[in-house]
Amino acid sequence: MTIAAFGGNGTAFAADDPPFAQYQEAHANCDVNHRLSDDPIVFPGLPGASHNHTFIGNPTTNANSTPQSLVGGATSCQDTLDASGYWFPTLSQNGVPVPNSIVTVYYKAGVKDYRTVKPFPAGFKLLVGDVKTPDAAHFGGNWSCTGYRGNDWPASCPSGSSLVVRLKAPSCWDGVHLDVPDHKSHMAWPVSGVCPADHPVPLPMLEIKLPYKLAGTSTAGLAYSSGASYSFHYDFMNGWNAARQAYVVAYCINGGRQCNGYGEDPKKP
Repeated sequence: MTIAAFGGNGTAFAADDPPFAQYQEAHANCDVNHRLSDDPIVFPGLPGASHNHTFIGNPTTNANSTPQSLVGGATSCQDTLDASGYWFPTLSQNGVPVPNSIVTVYYKAGVKDYRTVKPFPAGFKLLVGDVKTPDAAHFGGNWSCTGYRGNDWPASCPSGSSLVVRLKAPSCWDGVHLDVPDHKSHMAWPVSGVCPADHPVPLPMLEIKLPYKLAGTSTAGLAYSSGASYSFHYDFMNGWNAARQAYVVAYCINGGRQCNGYGEDPKKP
């Protein structure tokens, strides 16, 4: 039997060890729907003020968007109740935008006890990564294609192989702020699988998987609108239907399942 305990802020957590679960995740599988030089988190209300971004999720996301304006809207994600805005710098090769395959944003457990993960609160915003990363050695994500994995673009990828970038987000919330001036410090990384005392609330750990289809095999001429490969970053503005997100987190993450983009796990119904 699970015995409920409580942290200093009244957040419930489990006192026993969680049962083994190979996966504790849901997938937001979404198509690209538009590009704009807007960023409603970093430059709210200022159309054209940012470098160019590629958007997935809610097709109306622009400089004037708020979480409240997104909820209940349309989406390019498979889950029709996820009207969140997700965006990232636009990648071009020799000045031509590189097309994307379907983009996956994983919602995972970043803590050992996956049963304690809570949904993102209404109004939540987050910037993941840093456009000012100084070099590839400091990049927090990774790049891959067939036969390659590293922290920078390879010189080439085999024909037919996608060039893929992945980047994880911290998953421990301070329990207070929906956004902060740097759009990051309301979140922190778990320590040994547990959220630290100053960021005690485990939220889903976001990890983006972003595949690009190159015109050929060479990566020559690649450039982000934000700069080099290691300038990659992404933004999340919560536009989920609250009841639906709560169900997905409870069923998929807390339930130790590997859910597809429709919130289903055919192997563990």
